[in-house]
Amino acid sequence: MYYLVTGNPQPLPVGRYQPIGPAVVHDTRPDLPLEPAPETLPVLCRPYQRLNAFRWAVPEVHACLGPPGQPWVLLGSAPLDECGQPWPTLLESWANASVLMQVGWLMQVARLWDPCVQEGVAQSLLDPQNLGVQGWHLKLFYLRPTPEAPILCQLGHSWQKLLHPDSPLSKVVEQMVEGSLLQAQALISVLEALVVATGRVTAIVGTTHPGNRANNEDTYLYDPQGRYGIVCDGMGGHEGGEVASALALTSLKEHLAYLCSTLLTPLQMRQGLAEAIYRTNQQLVNRNRSERRSRYQQMGTTVVAYCLTGALLHITHVGDSRIYLIDRTHCQQLTVDDDIANLEVSLAHTTTFESLSLSNSGALTQALGVTTNQSLLPTVQTFVLAEDCLLLLCSDGLCDGALVERSWRTMLRPLLEGALTTQGILDLALRELGHDNITFILSRYTPCLTMPDRGSVAGL
Repeated sequence: MYYLVTGNPQPLPVGRYQPIGPAVVHDTRPDLPLEPAPETLPVLCRPYQRLNAFRWAVPEVHACLGPPGQPWVLLGSAPLDECGQPWPTLLESWANASVLMQVGWLMQVARLWDPCVQEGVAQSLLDPQNLGVQGWHLKLFYLRPTPEAPILCQLGHSWQKLLHPDSPLSKVVEQMVEGSLLQAQALISVLEALVVATGRVTAIVGTTHPGNRANNEDTYLYDPQGRYGIVCDGMGGHEGGEVASALALTSLKEHLAYLCSTLLTPLQMRQGLAEAIYRTNQQLVNRNRSERRSRYQQMGTTVVAYCLTGALLHITHVGDSRIYLIDRTHCQQLTVDDDIANLEVSLAHTTTFESLSLSNSGALTQALGVTTNQSLLPTVQTFVLAEDCLLLLCSDGLCDGALVERSWRTMLRPLLEGALTTQGILDLALRELGHDNITFILSRYTPCLTMPDRGSVAGL
């Protein structure tokens, strides 16, 4: 495993962690236990922890080593390749990228703006060399706190340095610099309006298996054209979990089919997905009340779902069912589980690694049917699909034990070409896990074959 090093400016003493480049070390003994994290994590670590909901874009605090006053902080899930080499920076990659890819990167920066302002680290987004990119995916190398929050026009000045004069993005950036685009949400809407590129799901498959359990509380459903997909993992026993996941699936199918057949803006699509989650949740809450179920007798379900409109992927989830995006170079989990482990990390109480040793680390903090609408916080996100990729939705019966992360190169990457099948994935999950129901949907997406001219909006 490879990690970025920050914190203590002195070189990390050579030992278990071998330096392989500037600020990058290799853990030569990952089989050994980590040095315990301090009872109170250093201030430096807190923004990384509090931005845990954006783990797709922000590294994780893996360990704190050395003196308590100024420790070396190791950052995991950093923009490093499988050999420990840093990803190319946004500055290095910009000129050779399609306009669709460029818009996707800027949308990710815009989504990060308000959370980073809130944590006092928005300055980190102003330096294109602090942003690594790999294919569609943008990720920060480091978070840099500053006493004064930058404003959006400063981000515009940063982006101006990237653009060719005839770029279709120039007008957007001019609005930022002039101060007529003041809010990140408005910027996101303007960028999303540029994405009129088309693409299609060329193949989609799905399956479910009870694993070693007597009954199967998972359900799934997808549109044959790949416009939407849903996976639910029920809980509450045979009489509860199966009913809850089936009810949720029926409700969400109706909502998602409507959303995908209606001309909506991306913001309206996200609002529609959230509304679908809330309405489905209320149905399950009402069912629990009508049957006088309480506490551990309540039936509930997790859910993960997507809607695809052109090159825009809209996703939502509640619970610990997941969505992964896989391309030829890497596999990225787009969702963050709603569980105790991630709650503790987000509160900056512990590191991601140490959170896994909590006795109740996997206990869910929310699920449909057992959380009131007033307390429910579904996550809804949008990404740009700018290249050939696979989209994997799954219950925890497939992704426990980091099975997807450990096996994607042999299990999933070959499926970017040829026949799309479920049997190999299911067989691997049964061999490696099998303790729970196993359910997944796998779709293969291809963008339009004619990429846009960098000087034209057409085809964006």
